[in-house]
Amino acid sequence: MDVHTELGDARNVLLSAPSLTGGEREVCTDLLLGADPAETSVLWVTFRRDPGACIEQWTGATGDEPLNAAVVAVGDAATSVDVEWADVESVSSASDLTGLGIEIGEFLSEWEGNVVVCFDSLTTMLQYVEVETAYEFLHAITGQLYAADARAHFHVDPNAHDAQTVDAITSLFDAVVELGGDEPTVRRRALIG
Repeated sequence: MDVHTELGDARNVLLSAPSLTGGEREVCTDLLLGADPAETSVLWVTFRRDPGACIEQWTGATGDEPLNAAVVAVGDAATSVDVEWADVESVSSASDLTGLGIEIGEFLSEWEGNVVVCFDSLTTMLQYVEVETAYEFLHAITGQLYAADARAHFHVDPNAHDAQTVDAITSLFDAVVELGGDEPTVRRRALIG
């Protein structure tokens, strides 16, 4: 299955991957690599991965550097990488969504053209903030992503949350890529406009 064909014009995508399911990183990489990698600006927001692992994910798949690259490391994540072409910023507290939103917004306002974002993960973020707070933050961030004409995907482990939380979060996204079967499945909601 070609994830990009299935997603069509969906800009903000929820990547629903139960923790024991394989293939999450591969689908994440597919979602990052839509157009010419050398003409792409890529932003990782990570609560659970080392910034170096994010960079290695890109270079391992493309063998090349992107147009622009940055990692926003949240909480206790390491804050350095071994490449000169990627910026690393940190938000020390995982509950500081205002600071996180400012960091994301700064990169989105600086970059033009093909911008892709990986947000890893909502499940970790929800360990630090209430669902209502997370919802308000995501509503604002997805609006910024639309304004920047960026494509973004947000990781979540649906088994770590109750159905009401998953439904509330899902309502903010254009599409959901679900892992768990033999092949990823894509559910899209009708886009208005």
